[in-house]
Amino acid sequence: MPRPKGSKNKKTEIVPSFSMEELEQKIAAAEKEIEDITAGLKTKKAELKELIKIKDAVEKAAAAAKAEEEKAKIMEAIQKSGKSLDEILELLK
Repeated sequence: MPRPKGSKNKKTEIVPSFSMEELEQKIAAAEKEIEDITAGLKTKKAELKELIKIKDAVEKAAAAAKAEEEKAKIMEAIQKSGKSLDEILELLK
């Protein structure tokens, strides 16, 4: 719906409901809270970084263990087959 003629967007004056001292205290409190949150964020990021390193190390250890297990199974299968290593290599070619 269009505005009636002569109507304009009027700017309203902001009247503070706090004194300057109260405003300064609120600003200081907000800045302090931001500093605390930032410090907490830094510690959490460091903790996350350490946890990721630990996870990577565990995954590598698990992969190595699995590779050893597979190697042992292959060696056992070779022994059960009764063939020599040279015969098996010839079959693979």
